[in-house]
Amino acid sequence: MEGLYDITTYSPVTLSEEFLWMISVADLEELDEILWQLHSAIVYASQWRNDFALAARLPGDVLLLIFEHASPDRDTHMLRTLSQVCCRWWSIIIQAPLLWCKALNLADRSTWFAEVLRQTQAVPLEVFFDTTEDYTSYTIPNLTTVMANNLQRCASLHIEGYGDDIEEILGSDITADEVPLLLQLSIHNISCFHDGEANILDSLLSILAP
Repeated sequence: MEGLYDITTYSPVTLSEEFLWMISVADLEELDEILWQLHSAIVYASQWRNDFALAARLPGDVLLLIFEHASPDRDTHMLRTLSQVCCRWWSIIIQAPLLWCKALNLADRSTWFAEVLRQTQAVPLEVFFDTTEDYTSYTIPNLTTVMANNLQRCASLHIEGYGDDIEEILGSDITADEVPLLLQLSIHNISCFHDGEANILDSLLSILAP
């Protein structure tokens, strides 16, 4: 009877005797090279096998709808995961600026936020900022970047929170000409520490006034 910790081994009968002999006489460096080549072959075979899956044969526009449904708002994790499934999925996602616009998250690291912002290309932005959801030190710098360099692309701007940083960001002269795409402006609970109320210019709040 086999022992409790005995491991059953199987002879790699599908491999040629020449290949097995090459392994048996290889040194450590050569074995590392063989392992790397085998790993590359497995990755290639897996990707090729994925092409036979039903999802891989779906039309691109159908896959795009699935990706949009599967990706939560302000979350790039799912997009990054889906884009790594196969080359075709990556190609579809990387060319879908609306997906990246939906995933735009001010709390992301500044370098990654800048990349996501670049992937949105020229589509209108929906910017959401809430200090209660800010668990990083990146939100204020990222919001400042949007307000300074991409304000003209903002179609929706939601800002909620408190602090001198918010007052400074909103305390600059903003005219309707600078936000030609703005359709929705939402500002809640804005206050700062020194006087309890942020100095938000009337020009900003009157942009959408009839």
